[in-house]
Amino acid sequence: MTPNISVDTKHTLREPISTFAILDLETSNLPAHNNNRVSITELCIYAFDPAVLKDNENSTDSKQIDESFSPELPSPPRVMHKLNLLFQPSMLVHPEAEIITGLNNYILERESKLDSNSGELIKRFLEHLPPPVCLIAHNGWGFDFPIVRKALNKLNISLPASTLCVDSLRGFMEIDDKLNDKNAVVEGNLPTDIKAEQIDIVDNSIDPVTQKEIDWQSLNENTPKRQILNRADALLKRKHLNADDTDIPANKRTLQDMKSRRQLFTGLNCASTKRYPPRGRYRLSHMYERIFKRPAINAHRAEADVIMLTKLIQHYNVNFVAFAEEQAIPFTEVVPIGGKTSNCTN
Repeated sequence: MTPNISVDTKHTLREPISTFAILDLETSNLPAHNNNRVSITELCIYAFDPAVLKDNENSTDSKQIDESFSPELPSPPRVMHKLNLLFQPSMLVHPEAEIITGLNNYILERESKLDSNSGELIKRFLEHLPPPVCLIAHNGWGFDFPIVRKALNKLNISLPASTLCVDSLRGFMEIDDKLNDKNAVVEGNLPTDIKAEQIDIVDNSIDPVTQKEIDWQSLNENTPKRQILNRADALLKRKHLNADDTDIPANKRTLQDMKSRRQLFTGLNCASTKRYPPRGRYRLSHMYERIFKRPAINAHRAEADVIMLTKLIQHYNVNFVAFAEEQAIPFTEVVPIGGKTSNCTN
């Protein structure tokens, strides 16, 4: 395996992400309710190659157009690395956290604490994966990553220098915005009188007019009218347009497509800017139920949440890969919860 390498923190073209590591935590309480003091009770990571998402890139755009569409539940990647750990908390589990997660001090009293052994286990697990590895968590920049960073800093443990991280909550919002913008262009936010115009259909059975019969003055003085397509016709046209590049080698076509998709998210600086989602709409369990039309089972159990997030990432597929490769930041840039960045290096 090639060694882990450092990453450029600027928005320059860097090595593509080799592994997505989907992360979820359960904790003893919300940090804001206890002066940023919090203890991890459960940690789960599922890791896989994002190339499996690029292989399924044909479905996302059409699925995002109509929320009444109910996509099939994606099958999990065949090659999947899994880590699931429970810890004895170092403080009292808040009653509300117990209700939500099903974990309390009593049932965790025989578990090991999050100590140097478990910290090294997490590190070795990530080192086992093909680098660069990108950690992904829902509200990760605001919750999971700062908590993990602080826990590892206390143990004087650093993750591989090439480790990246990205927030799926922000990613899903930005992707939805871009797809909605694209669909608005297809439908056209045009005046009602223009929308009402009929599309002329050319009948090839009619004899073509001669050059003398063409009113060139009329043609030159009239502004051409844009053809307005409904959603079904627009999707069909887009499919045909995408099929016109068959003479381009597949690998080059994929690189061109990824580059153009990444450009959609250039300059956003998502990790350093705040954006608040519509209330409840982007909550993990709500998203899962809204998109897949299925109940979210065992929500707020780390592994169940990781499974739901994995399926949502599969749903957004190549668009999420593009967002992650453009907006991921080095894990070393994450500010520990309630503290400052550490200069600790691997």
